[in-house]
Amino acid sequence: MSTQSQHCLVIGAGTVGASCAWHLRRAGFEVTLVDHESPGQTTSFGNCGCISPNQIIPFSYPGLSREIPRWLFDRLGPLFIRWRHLPGLAPWFWRFWRAATWDGVHHIAQAQTQLMRQVIEDFGEIADATGTRDLLREKGMINVYDTMEEFRHAQWKYDLMTEHGFEWEIIGPAELKIMVPELRLEKGIALYYPQWWHTVDPGLLTARIAESAFADGVNYVQDKVQAVEAGAAGVTVATESGKSLKADKLVVAAGAWSNRIARQIDGRSVPMTPKRGYHAQIGQPGIELEYPVTSSSRFFVITPMTGGLRIAGTAEFASLDAEPDYRRARVLLEHGKHYLPNLEIGEVSEWMGQRPMMADSLPVIGPSPRHSSVLYAFGHGHYGLTQGPTTGKIITRLALGQDPGTDLEPFRFDRF
Repeated sequence: MSTQSQHCLVIGAGTVGASCAWHLRRAGFEVTLVDHESPGQTTSFGNCGCISPNQIIPFSYPGLSREIPRWLFDRLGPLFIRWRHLPGLAPWFWRFWRAATWDGVHHIAQAQTQLMRQVIEDFGEIADATGTRDLLREKGMINVYDTMEEFRHAQWKYDLMTEHGFEWEIIGPAELKIMVPELRLEKGIALYYPQWWHTVDPGLLTARIAESAFADGVNYVQDKVQAVEAGAAGVTVATESGKSLKADKLVVAAGAWSNRIARQIDGRSVPMTPKRGYHAQIGQPGIELEYPVTSSSRFFVITPMTGGLRIAGTAEFASLDAEPDYRRARVLLEHGKHYLPNLEIGEVSEWMGQRPMMADSLPVIGPSPRHSSVLYAFGHGHYGLTQGPTTGKIITRLALGQDPGTDLEPFRFDRF
């Protein structure tokens, strides 16, 4: 059967889903993209906009558990748990804690490196083909620690980055003053990551990738998926409005909502939870930045965007359908003011998104264990923007029956 006669359904119109649809169409498949929101309007809309290839360190590692109590009781801390939701979150936290071994850290870093070493080339390819280079900046990123002690405590992370071929360097006060004149860093240390890119509008970038796919013949159905059936003859998707969509192959790229679909296909879910992030975007900040600035002491990112300065971060754990708590966004403004004392805070918009966070920090990429017609592409956590185009290429190779070019063993759906 030629690709032209094969129909692929892609569920999810974030960066990963839009990239999958775009690559599949370029390979000759008939493609339908399905999502309840317009492309780029969920988690892809409000993230920090960074394409971050050196981020190979898992979020669970030895010693982290000693930090968590301090964060939880600090109003300005990076972590918040809605305690009434804890019973439902407990199994995920158990898996997350079990991943915190040195063997686990090295295994996960090696697996992430496979994807991350490809992301800049793959992003450049899709940007050139879709005419979205104007939304990308190849400036690198500046990371700060408030104290030298904090940096020394994290030195092992940089040793691991170096081991896997990712660049970073310490920059002195004079150079930092030239690069970010407005930044105040009294006793700490600043690092420069030259391989990072950023986008000045991640939602628009994702929407334009999708629009390019639509112009190339991809169909778009804005609807909520209700039921999925998979079998030897292909897949059938029923939507909330009553549509019945049939296809030869299905790609599940629905981010934090993907487990709801996976349970219908494989009869089980994976340890993934929404790790909710917030942003506060200042329309008239009174200052300009050329580089994104991230704080490894306070766990947030400041990114220059077309609409002003976006301050994004925090980790809030709650159920998928819980209402936002925008106090978390207002805390980010206080952190921004700490480093940028001349920051003018007026005209602020607030946002919350659901990062699809796997307990072992690795996405699910590959076929369903039960149905070869189903391919999974979800659970990228903080790196859906970064890894979206690379994931789209891998999924397309799998759909074509080709070697994916990546060892997908660490990313299997049934690895747990």
